[in-house]
Amino acid sequence: SLPVGGLQVKDSLLPSFPSQCGKMEENVEYQVEGGWYMSLDHIPDPEMCCAMCQGVVQCKAWTWVKDAGLDGCPSQCWLKGGLPTGKQSKPGLVSGLPPDRPSFLAVVASSAASASGDAAGAVAAEPLGGSMFCFSLMVPHSYEQELLEFQHKERISIFGCDAWDVYSNISLSVCPGVRTTVVPTDLTVKFGGDSYTALNSWIFIAVLHNFSSTEPYLFFEVWKRVIDDGRHKKHNWIAKVDPDAVFFPERLRPVAAAHAGVGYISNCKYGLHGPIEVLSDQALYVLEADYKASFDGKAPKQCVEQLHFGLWGEDFFLSRCLWQVHNVTRETAPSLMCEAHCDCPDWYWCGGDAVTYHPFKRADMYKQCMANSFAAVAGKSAAVAA
Repeated sequence: SLPVGGLQVKDSLLPSFPSQCGKMEENVEYQVEGGWYMSLDHIPDPEMCCAMCQGVVQCKAWTWVKDAGLDGCPSQCWLKGGLPTGKQSKPGLVSGLPPDRPSFLAVVASSAASASGDAAGAVAAEPLGGSMFCFSLMVPHSYEQELLEFQHKERISIFGCDAWDVYSNISLSVCPGVRTTVVPTDLTVKFGGDSYTALNSWIFIAVLHNFSSTEPYLFFEVWKRVIDDGRHKKHNWIAKVDPDAVFFPERLRPVAAAHAGVGYISNCKYGLHGPIEVLSDQALYVLEADYKASFDGKAPKQCVEQLHFGLWGEDFFLSRCLWQVHNVTRETAPSLMCEAHCDCPDWYWCGGDAVTYHPFKRADMYKQCMANSFAAVAGKSAAVAA
């Protein structure tokens, strides 16, 4: 074994599965003369580093460091803006070149042809699976705003549904033509649980919380606002989509059609995960009745009384509320989501026909994910046709 500081390099650093990377060399650092570069912390393996490089158009080469001395996952990814002019032997590092970048233009053309909705919710004809209302909850002045601005410009993600909205805790212009609908709540959340995810039930379920004996703060949840706006009275399906989830609404339509009549569609064999939540109008009617049953109409009465939501994420609480408390029917559609927390380890390549890929927190990486998935599907269709 080769010692590198406290690191003992014994096993291969290269992936044990077939790599999709353009080129990869173990125990080597690519040297690039000057120019642009970027570092990304906590990137667990070189394959993911390569995918990150493909997602940033300036990146021409990359180097992954197994142990950069960071807390938690210690690995680091360096994106470099030039081709290597030299190589240096360094145990514990992997360097490589990104694969070709499929064009995003085909995605734009397809999205423009299939997009039929607007914020007002006018629908020209009954679409496959029924009408869909899609929304995102945005943390103001964050990377999510940039993502939503990009999605609106390209008419992709939620903006390709029959109707859409963007919720936030303040009123602001996301971009020309998009202003947030206000849900007065604090969007700061803690993280925890088995998957270290957001413990954010209270944002979505309307909880009266006393910070002091004299000043109660009322947090109104997003699903209640959706119900109050009557979205379930106008649409067959309601989808909450995280801004950093690469979402193909045209792929959701056949999934919704295949699960017609169920209360909601789960996206993972381990239970409902938050990047995309797809509920039927009937599920919203059930929630609406539970809100009305509470003394002030601001919380789903039976769910709050019967479930311990304080240490749960919104997705887990919502699922338990619907099927455990209210016996709302559910079916699982694994094609709804590809993410690491649900046994999709190569999510970052976006190499299939999933409805969503999660997470992508930069617009350029989001864009490349869409292009990769579109190219993969087109390639498979061409192969079948041949």
